[in-house]
Amino acid sequence: MSFSDTPRILVTAAAGSAADEYCEAVRQAGAEPIVVSAEDVHALTGIDGLLLTGGGDVDPAAYGSGSALAHQVDAARDAFEIALLSKAREQGLPTLCICRGLQIANVAFGGSLIPDLPTELGPEAAVPHEVIGPDGRVRREPIPEHVVQIEAGSRLEHIVRTLTLTTGTRHHQSVDRCAEDLRVVGRTADGVVEALEATFDSSFWLAVQWHPESTRDSDDGASRRIFTAFVLAAGRSG
Repeated sequence: MSFSDTPRILVTAAAGSAADEYCEAVRQAGAEPIVVSAEDVHALTGIDGLLLTGGGDVDPAAYGSGSALAHQVDAARDAFEIALLSKAREQGLPTLCICRGLQIANVAFGGSLIPDLPTELGPEAAVPHEVIGPDGRVRREPIPEHVVQIEAGSRLEHIVRTLTLTTGTRHHQSVDRCAEDLRVVGRTADGVVEALEATFDSSFWLAVQWHPESTRDSDDGASRRIFTAFVLAAGRSG
């Protein structure tokens, strides 16, 4: 890719999903999304960046757990995304991981997960990590009680331009043991990991537990800046 061309971003998705919201966020940031939901050994050919999206839970077997609390497990997707993460790292591709994407990335590099936060935190949890609205659906907007504390000096702070960010939240799993090649750069007040960065060399590598694709119009531009920074890095990678 020449610097003037539109960057091409590989977007992973659950089987049958068009990943519309993620794709629109990528387009608004100035890139072309290429959605894949099945194994393809050539998936990264001609690609300038990798975006791993949300979806069902990571198979507990992938991180040595026998937990029965996982939902909508897709072991084939797990294996595919783990392979993509490894290849993207080898190729130095800018990478953004969202929600399940953060979880599979942590597992891919040797970390483990808390299989069910409600069980781990108990009924008196201080911070909500999934909020059901009056219509019975999970709320997608920023939740005032869900504030991510961001590490000073991190790439994430540089991008979102704040050390405290109110975000959306719709997850019941989270990082347990952080992979050695990653570091925690964001947590909520209860200690739940909300953001990771790579410790290995990369022009851009960021994983967030919340959903910036859903809050582009409701968090003073922080979500848009995440996608903009990602796409700018992808534009320089070709």
